[in-house]
Amino acid sequence: MPEFQQVVGAIDWSQLVTAQMKAATAAAAQLMQMKAVLASKNASANAQILRIQDRVDTLGYGIDAGEATEADEAEQAALLVSLKSWKAYKFSLGKVTSQPAWPTAPAWPAEPPIPEIEASPMARTPDAA
Repeated sequence: MPEFQQVVGAIDWSQLVTAQMKAATAAAAQLMQMKAVLASKNASANAQILRIQDRVDTLGYGIDAGEATEADEAEQAALLVSLKSWKAYKFSLGKVTSQPAWPTAPAWPAEPPIPEIEASPMARTPDAA
């Protein structure tokens, strides 16, 4: 049977965790969390831009064909304003990482309102058969 030696006062330096190491781990976790928030905000903004742009383009086809109503033209004009706001928001998101407070306390830009698009295929429910 092997004998076990007990060494009094021996320190296993490989297990040492310093305050500096803890701070670096916390900073890395904070950075990862803020990058995830930023990616989520960017994805949301991109989805809204694509959604609005699609409707603006669709209305533009009707306007170009001479088949659009005044309501269609008014909808397009309103959506163009919304589209511009969402593009400005996305641009502002691209500057968040250059802030001095990044990643500990970034100042997030205000998200524009999400426009209601009546003709959106996502807004419709499937017809009951």
